[in-house]
Amino acid sequence: MSRKQNQKIMSGLAGATLLLSGCASVAPVQEAPAAPAPEADREAPEAAGLELNGYQLEALDAQSVAYTKVANVKGDFSYNQDVISPSNDVFNLYGTALTGACAKPAFALAEGQESVGEYYINVSGSLKHSQSITLADLEEKEETRIMACACATGSAVANAEVSGIPLSAILELAELSAGANTVTVTGSDGYGIPMPLSYALEKNAMLVYRVNGEALPDGQTSQLWMPGTVAKYFTRNVVSIEVTAEDEVPEVITAGEEYRAHVSIMNEAGEAEFAVGETIVFEGYADDYDVPVTAIEVSMDDGETWTVCEVKDATAEKWVYWYFGYTPKEAGTYKLTVRARTAEGVVSPLASTIVFTVAEADGG
Repeated sequence: MSRKQNQKIMSGLAGATLLLSGCASVAPVQEAPAAPAPEADREAPEAAGLELNGYQLEALDAQSVAYTKVANVKGDFSYNQDVISPSNDVFNLYGTALTGACAKPAFALAEGQESVGEYYINVSGSLKHSQSITLADLEEKEETRIMACACATGSAVANAEVSGIPLSAILELAELSAGANTVTVTGSDGYGIPMPLSYALEKNAMLVYRVNGEALPDGQTSQLWMPGTVAKYFTRNVVSIEVTAEDEVPEVITAGEEYRAHVSIMNEAGEAEFAVGETIVFEGYADDYDVPVTAIEVSMDDGETWTVCEVKDATAEKWVYWYFGYTPKEAGTYKLTVRARTAEGVVSPLASTIVFTVAEADGG
């Protein structure tokens, strides 16, 4: 079995600090691999039958594949919450979602405006000092943190190192008036969703202007990021922050139950073939918005048995990036299924799977 083939499923691995639990340790990565390409962008199979997106696809009978089943599969497990998504994935992951902060912006700095620091944000409403500020006014308040951004209507998740100014620092400068209970952060396109002020402050909302150490793309100025929340609150190109005293505080937007406990396998096996006795390292992420992930569960017998790999002391504001190293003992076609479990006992409604082939070792 050639190592070149094996690299088709294994991302480049490098040393980093691990949070170890469960089965054992596996080398982590510093940056997650790019998300697999959409089906329409992959090479079309040469088959006749069903047509999809202009491709001829063969309709396969699920029962026609005889998978090699492994009950109570054993492997080396580890996880790391500080693995970050490639910057392009962060900026483009939610490109199909109109309200996603990570969608490509259609905004540029005004003519003659040289930097984000010159961009004014209006802060108004139930405040003692309504004013226009620039991000440069609060430069000394800058913070850098790693946090996740997750879609409320899909499985898309990104983990990024973001730098910016906490919303709390901006409001501290303006001074809240008594009774203020609602905040609306509005972008240059007029998009903004009112939310409870206490919720935004509790979630440590930030006006972000750098992601993974890079300036935002296409002249974008700042984004509102809030860990442990749905991406609908993530506003791009922030132009105003309004604080109001409402008779009824807005309800918090949450994700649909079908999108709880996101889990994904980031590897792509393609046509790679692996050898008996050779360790295959699978990797992926799990996230559940504002609820910590407490376990990654794996199965190699179509869910008849599950191996529970504990995730201890994980925080909800960042994803759990996991690794599972499996060493096959016999040749065959295998299917790995992965799901997540949360502190509330929620199990992934949508599990993630990958199929791979193992051959006898050279000379075996």
